[in-house]
Amino acid sequence: MARPSPERLSLDSYAVRYDTAPRFGDLDPLNHLNNAALARLYEDARVRFINDSGVRAAWEPGCRFVVAEVTISYLAEGSFPEPVSLGSGVSRIGGSSYAIAQGLFQSGRCIGVADTTLVYMHAAEGASRRINDDMRLRLGALTLKTGLVAPHATPATIRTPITRTDVENA
Repeated sequence: MARPSPERLSLDSYAVRYDTAPRFGDLDPLNHLNNAALARLYEDARVRFINDSGVRAAWEPGCRFVVAEVTISYLAEGSFPEPVSLGSGVSRIGGSSYAIAQGLFQSGRCIGVADTTLVYMHAAEGASRRINDDMRLRLGALTLKTGLVAPHATPATIRTPITRTDVENA
């Protein structure tokens, strides 16, 4: 496994941040956070990221984004009950898909990264659709602060990071 770029190891690189607390049930027999529990944390942050981005408001009737690929790299063990922070940002915008890059942090240290590719699909047709300009603007506002997104894919005028704290799972 290749080590992620240094920018991915900094929470400041991500456009959106969610803070939460792991649950006791997230532990494995070795008393560290289980890999499946970490996958759920990434998923929860990804869904919140999509909801907060406003992208859903730009979906066409009968269309949605579906997960095409998820890659998780485990970099260090996580522990209970220390809070975790998840950073999320758009790393790529294509014709009919985009990618979300995420970092999972505990005590200021990156313990893992995840990359998810989502494809814009028409449900009844089962075919991909081109991402419209409104969605591109919304996604472009949430790009990573690392220069990983091609300049032509994002509007240069929108770069305001969004933050959110969530401790409902504590």
